[in-house]
Amino acid sequence: MPHPGKPLSAVEEVDLAAIRRLIQAWGFARDSGDWDTLADLFHPEGHIAVSWFNGPYAGFVETCRARPSVSFSKHAMAGTRIALNGPHAVAETDVLLFMRGTVEGVEVVGETIIRFLDRIQRREDGIWRVLDRVALYDHDSMAPAIPGAQLSIRAEELADDAPGHRFIAWRLRKAGRTVPHDLPGRGSPAEAALRAEAMAWLETAA
Repeated sequence: MPHPGKPLSAVEEVDLAAIRRLIQAWGFARDSGDWDTLADLFHPEGHIAVSWFNGPYAGFVETCRARPSVSFSKHAMAGTRIALNGPHAVAETDVLLFMRGTVEGVEVVGETIIRFLDRIQRREDGIWRVLDRVALYDHDSMAPAIPGAQLSIRAEELADDAPGHRFIAWRLRKAGRTVPHDLPGRGSPAEAALRAEAMAWLETAA
């Protein structure tokens, strides 16, 4: 990553601003159900890996469109740092995922702190789009929405998941979705490998 105090060229400033707008647009489009905008933020062959989905981005959008969530969710896209090399960029964005819904008859609220690690590319049309996104899970919490309500979770249901994603994984499995136990988290070997792969790709820019 370049030093944050290093002066940037006018072209670099324009590119960085465009990438930040792209990342912010994803959260609004996903949470509001603006599926056409959501689809256009990735390249056609784009890939995404989040808690409940790992595959082609087009499939992710179609699944979201066909299976709207019955709970409230909000992706608050926070700070982003970007490494730029011509038409290639690697971005890492803090994301606060808030949810509210009912699990086994109990209304719950949850908060998951995620980082999106993105490979982003500008092609012939001059527009930056995401090529690949992986969610890294840092911290997770969940509690009854109504004070005094009881939420029953057996310890063995959380034992195989890291602290960064155990509650979101539990809730999604209760909703019938498949969530791997080995999601990449802070300081994990998987995170190191993904970061190394992304930075190697950054250096391949023509």
